[in-house]
Amino acid sequence: MTEQTIKTADGRTLTWRERGPGDVLALLEFGPANPTTAWMEYALMISSVEAIDGVPVIRPASRVQLEQLANQIGNAGIGALSAALFGTDGAEAARAEEMAAKN
Repeated sequence: MTEQTIKTADGRTLTWRERGPGDVLALLEFGPANPTTAWMEYALMISSVEAIDGVPVIRPASRVQLEQLANQIGNAGIGALSAALFGTDGAEAARAEEMAAKN
């Protein structure tokens, strides 16, 4: 998929690209032993970011790097990515799936 750009509520620009099956496998290497659908979608969303304000980011290769990138993206960025990738109710759907899995 081609790169796409979105603006965040705090005025930053995120460039992202949809990740494929190989990226899922890479995330499984350093994710939890039994990742939930919500965790995988969130991790794929974070790792989809190619650049922040035009500055390239390194694709995460560990859980710590994934967490660091999530912090760089920030809440406004996560909201913008969620809307772009999953629609405006994407975060809500992920939470519902996670709650269903816990019960």
